[in-house]
Amino acid sequence: MARFAHVAPIAVLLLAACNTEPPAQDERRAVTVQRVDAGRASEVSYAGEIRSAFESQIGFEVAGRIVERSVDPGSHVRAGQMLLRLDNADYARALDSAVAQSGSARTAAAVQQADLARSRALLQQGFISPAEFDQQKAAAVQAQAQLRAAAAQRGTASAQLGRTLLVAPRSGVITQIQAEVGQVVGAGQAVVTLADPAHPEIAVALPEGSLERIRGASRFSVALWSSPDRRYTATLRSIAGAADPTTRTFAARFAIAAPSQALRMGETAELRVEDPTAKAAVRVPLTAVLQANGQAQVWILDRRTMTVQPRAVQIASAQGDMLTILSGLRPGETIVTAGVHLLRAGETVRVVQVPQS
Repeated sequence: MARFAHVAPIAVLLLAACNTEPPAQDERRAVTVQRVDAGRASEVSYAGEIRSAFESQIGFEVAGRIVERSVDPGSHVRAGQMLLRLDNADYARALDSAVAQSGSARTAAAVQQADLARSRALLQQGFISPAEFDQQKAAAVQAQAQLRAAAAQRGTASAQLGRTLLVAPRSGVITQIQAEVGQVVGAGQAVVTLADPAHPEIAVALPEGSLERIRGASRFSVALWSSPDRRYTATLRSIAGAADPTTRTFAARFAIAAPSQALRMGETAELRVEDPTAKAAVRVPLTAVLQANGQAQVWILDRRTMTVQPRAVQIASAQGDMLTILSGLRPGETIVTAGVHLLRAGETVRVVQVPQS
C-alpha cells in the first residue's frame, strides 16, 4: 500500500488538468478608432485644378487632312511657331488656277483698254457713232471689273493655302492636342489648347451653400497636393452666374500670385479659404466615412458601453487620404476608422491597436 501512496496525488492533478476549460475568446468585432480633435474654425478647403487665365482652343480655318505635327502636350511655343500642317495639294492647285485666271483677266483688260483708245480716236474722226463708242467703253469697264474679281480670287486662294499651316497666335504652353496626323478635320474644329502659364489660376467647383462664405472671406491661398506645405496667395476673379445642371456646383476662378514656372497647368491643388465666421471643421481619415443611402456617415463609439452608432456628416473637401468634415462631429468624440462597412447599429466592439509601421 505504501508504494501506491504517491500515485494518488498525481491522479488528482491529472483529473484537474482534464477539467480545465480553455479561456473564452472575445467575440466582439475588432475596430480601430480615433479621437476627434477640434479643427480650425477659420479655414475651409476646396479641391481644384491649376489652369491658365488665358486658354485658347485653336483650330484650322480650312478643312483638310493633317500631315504633320511639330508639338506635343507640354511643349512651350512662341508666337508664330508652326503647330500642325494640313495637306495643301488641293489649295496649291486652286491658287495656280486663280493665278492663271488673274493673268487672263489682266490680258483681256489690257486689250479692252487699247480698243477703247482706238475707238476714242475713231469717234473724234467721225468713223464710229457715239453709241459704238459707249459699247466699247462698257466692255473696257467690264474687263476691269473681271480683273479685280480675278485678283480677289487669287488673294483668297493664297490665303487659303497659307491657312493650311496652324501657328501659335501667342507664346504659351500646349496643354492638350485633340487631333493626330492622318485625321481629317473641319474648318474651325479645335485641335490644340494653348495656355499662358504667366497667368495661373485655380479652377474650383463651389457647393451651393458656400458662395456667401467665399464672397465674405478675408484671404485665399493655394497649395499643390504635391507640395502641401507651400502656399501661394490667391484672389477671387470670377464665380459662375448659374450652377452646373449636373453637379449643382458653381465654377469659380482664383488668380494665383506665384513665381514663373512654379505651377504646372493641370496640377491638382487645394484652395484654402480663411473666414473667421466659418463653422469649425475637423479632418478624419478617408476610411472612417461610409456612403449609405446617398449620405456620408461615420460610426461613433460610446466609450462607456463600447457600442457604436452611425451618424450623418457633411463633407467639405478631400486632400489625399483625409476628409474635412464641416458638421456632424464634435471635438472629443471617438470614431471608428477601420471596418466601418461591417458594423451594425448598437453593436458591441473592442478596440485594437494598429502596430506602427
